[in-house]
Amino acid sequence: MLVALLIPALAVSAALGQAGEGDADGGGGIDPFTGALPQVGELFMFSPIINGLIVALSVFAVMLFLFFLATITPRAMVPPDFVDEVTKLVIRGKHEAASDLCRAHRRVFIATVIQRCVDNAGKGHSVIMDMIDAEGRRRADIVWNRVSYLADVANVAPMLGLLGTVMGMMVAFFGLEFQAAGVDANLLREGVAQAMSTTMFGLMVGILALTFYSIVKARTTRSLAEAEAAIHSISDHLKRDETDLRPDRAE
Repeated sequence: MLVALLIPALAVSAALGQAGEGDADGGGGIDPFTGALPQVGELFMFSPIINGLIVALSVFAVMLFLFFLATITPRAMVPPDFVDEVTKLVIRGKHEAASDLCRAHRRVFIATVIQRCVDNAGKGHSVIMDMIDAEGRRRADIVWNRVSYLADVANVAPMLGLLGTVMGMMVAFFGLEFQAAGVDANLLREGVAQAMSTTMFGLMVGILALTFYSIVKARTTRSLAEAEAAIHSISDHLKRDETDLRPDRAE
């Protein structure tokens, strides 16, 4: 799917090269099988600054998408080995060792949340649950803020396209104003082409980024759900450990 989404960008790149070659050859014949490519490249060059910004946003969106695919997964956010080791230490009552293990793995999403629980193991279960909720929200907000960059790209790209549309239509209408004076109709053509090209590229990148955001959003929701389940499982062990250490239980 990712390869299919990158095809339009590759087509634009090839179009720019072929359009340049066509201009150098004096606008010679066009291969009927690749005739659309120089037209795409020509549309891109009608507004190179705005279209260039839109393409830069598409590259940024692809990089973010690949980064999120690698980092936002249940295995990355809730490593099974780490969870098993912390659980064993909590069951054995080695809270200090569990806290040290969490500090050594601070980059793991659930590490700081579990550390807060372990460091306050002597407090009531309701207090620990409040700490889980507060720390979990803080960590989740960081993840969601990063994921929202894709949504921002999906909003900004069409807006840039709309800006190019307005600028292109202004050029076109100025051309119409001076048509009677014998101004070349190419001015009108260029204005309309600029308006349509920026809209097209903006919508393409917006759809691309929105698709990426939907995929990453689903992965993030699933990963956070598994992280929450792992944290509550460890907190339940802390509660059992606290109950077992009560004087009436010891008797």
